[in-house]
Amino acid sequence: MKRIVLTVLALIGVQAFAKDASGKIIFTEDQLAKLKTAGMAEDFAEKFSAAFAVDPEKDTAESKALEDSMITALQKQVLSVAAAHKVTEDFLTAEKAAHAEALKIVTERDKTIKTLSRSREDDPPATVVDMKTDPKAKWIPKASDTHLFGIAEPHYAIDDAHPYNQRAFAVAMGKIGISIASPMAITPSIDYQSLKSDLGEFYRVRKQDAIVSFLQTLPTLKDIFPSYSGYQDQSVLVNAFFSEFSQAGNESSDFDTVVKGSVKLEPEILTMYPVMFAHKFKDMKSLEKTWIGYLNREGSGAIKWSFIEYIMVEVAKVLKNEQEMRWISGVRIEPSLNVPGTAMGGSNGLLKFLKNKIANFQIQPFKMGEWDDSTIAEYIRKGTQMVPAILRNSGKFVLHMSPDTLSSYFRNLEALYGKNQDYTAGNLYVKEFPSVKIIVLPNMTTSKRLIWTFDGNLGIYEDLANEMLNFSFEQVDWALKVWSSWKESIQASAVGKKYASLAEMPADFSNQMIFVNDVDEPASYYLQMAADDTTPSVLNHTSLVSVANSQATAITAIDDCAVGQEIRIQCGPGANSITIAKAGVFSLLSAAWNPVVGNILILKKRSDGKFIELKRISFSTDALVIAADDATPTVKDGVKFITSINTVATAITALDDAIVGVVYTLMGGSDVNATTIANAGNFSLTAAMTLGAGKFITLQKSEQDGKLYEITRG
Repeated sequence: MKRIVLTVLALIGVQAFAKDASGKIIFTEDQLAKLKTAGMAEDFAEKFSAAFAVDPEKDTAESKALEDSMITALQKQVLSVAAAHKVTEDFLTAEKAAHAEALKIVTERDKTIKTLSRSREDDPPATVVDMKTDPKAKWIPKASDTHLFGIAEPHYAIDDAHPYNQRAFAVAMGKIGISIASPMAITPSIDYQSLKSDLGEFYRVRKQDAIVSFLQTLPTLKDIFPSYSGYQDQSVLVNAFFSEFSQAGNESSDFDTVVKGSVKLEPEILTMYPVMFAHKFKDMKSLEKTWIGYLNREGSGAIKWSFIEYIMVEVAKVLKNEQEMRWISGVRIEPSLNVPGTAMGGSNGLLKFLKNKIANFQIQPFKMGEWDDSTIAEYIRKGTQMVPAILRNSGKFVLHMSPDTLSSYFRNLEALYGKNQDYTAGNLYVKEFPSVKIIVLPNMTTSKRLIWTFDGNLGIYEDLANEMLNFSFEQVDWALKVWSSWKESIQASAVGKKYASLAEMPADFSNQMIFVNDVDEPASYYLQMAADDTTPSVLNHTSLVSVANSQATAITAIDDCAVGQEIRIQCGPGANSITIAKAGVFSLLSAAWNPVVGNILILKKRSDGKFIELKRISFSTDALVIAADDATPTVKDGVKFITSINTVATAITALDDAIVGVVYTLMGGSDVNATTIANAGNFSLTAAMTLGAGKFITLQKSEQDGKLYEITRG
């Protein structure tokens, strides 16, 4: 065995046995590693290493048996190497054959190239130009033509299915002196149905593409919230709520006695609202002599597509703006058969979604009351501090607010910190909590709602992208119908755990992912009642204003009012003003309320269901007085003003210090030299206004042109 051991050692560069301190022959780990690196099989390396457990210089029965097994393993190694060598040799042979074949192909192609290079070059085929590839190309009809204008599209085919193309082709051939037969038009409707089957889809898609392209630059909530397509009504979003899990080490206890923690999965049902647009173009023939004028490209035809295309682009802008407003402030009103609905009634917006989740005991609002311009900074600081620290410090939580709220917040911060040298204005995060980013939501208008949640939680859901602009057209006699239908919703993927009552909701606001204050619209904003409603609801807002009624309307109850809730009822303009008798739930009033336009009644509901009268505000009680003969009064100190008895005829020509977006109310205080406002200059009114005693007008300044626009009058 000594000979075979020394031979293998020489293979790996070892010329003699290694010995330990006692002189015993050993096989080192380094030598074993070299043996494996030399390509020896694992079993041979193990047997070779085992040979050193006995004395390799002695020939014993044990060493003889070990030597035989080593020889057998070595033979296997030699056969394995030979087989691998054979595979390599076969591979090289195949590679040589493939190379020879490739060389043969290259040689043949070189011969072909040389032959072609000596041949005459043929002229390329003539370029086919028709009215489709080149609108300026002149089409000369031929008897062999199969398509009108030479355009090989199905709707230009000259065949029995397209009689209008056959007639057009006959006219074209007649102009070059060739007479051919063509079918007569039986009725316009039959001819049009064939045209619609060819062009309807093509024309609709073309217009949709143009409109979508035109609208891409319009501001949209989709730039703030993620948008999800492919959702249907009642789709389920799953929320997981985790209880506390960790505890102090207590391994001496029985395992089952110290188990804690739970996971509860709850569905969040997605509500998709069907919305539609429907319009009918009628009497377009009159456009030839009026507005459309020289833009008419359709001759005497009844359908003015040039005008319709222009109008549809404008309609698309209106639809998009209505949708943006609806995504924030919409309140779904189920449609009545054969009655047009309102744009804001198409679907529930974000503010209504939050109200529903508060009513469903998934969101517990912070009880903070209403903020004003002097308290907003501290209000936001306290509200943000009420959000659980693990969420507000995560760096992923945001605070949503309206543009007006942000303006008030910045102005309040300037007043509090503007003189500090280290104060930086305009930072879009909560001052005391820089990890909470502020994201403004356009179109929240007057809302004072503040919304804390993690970024991306609120989303816009739809069925098909841009489906609202997928307009369909249908001609009916001399009119044209146009419509589109779509589904939309704005909702959160995670809201909060559902509870049975407000009392069950945890005081630390855990198990909810959206946090809000307890004020939406300010008390000074009035939501319109429905006409003839004797039991108006305050579910959506606590300040209501009446509208014109078709009959005498006496309010007998206030629906959806909570105990302790303060409400405001204002008498609005219009026929049959509201009244409230001193009876029933209003028996505690100081007297019956028979208001004039502008009067306000402030009430609070108590535990027995009756309403306590807190205050009555007459038409001019809270209005600032405009000095006599003042033609340019300042409005910097308020929003409601009343005129005085003027000594001369006085026409208001401007409102000094008016702020963009603020609604101002001007009321008439006297019929003596009553103040007037012309529909001109700085004012854009429905008509000139005379502010006699008891009259009023509301105005709002536009950012676009700086003019004051009329909103309402009475």
